[in-house]
Amino acid sequence: MFTSKLLRSGLPEWDGQQFAFDDPRVPQAIRQQVLRLALPDWKLYFADTEAGGEWWLFDESENLVEAFWLES
Repeated sequence: MFTSKLLRSGLPEWDGQQFAFDDPRVPQAIRQQVLRLALPDWKLYFADTEAGGEWWLFDESENLVEAFWLES
């Protein structure tokens, strides 16, 4: 069975914090995907998880568009 380990992609204290799309604290691989996909009025948040954290991209209506994480 194929399994991949998720890598920590942010600090636990960042949970719920909004980030600019080009913020250097956003991992480069995630930042590049967000910059390709996001519209200017969308928002990016970090969600701390037991697996290492996820970056959530929301549209202008606060609908979740995409979740991003790092895998080893």
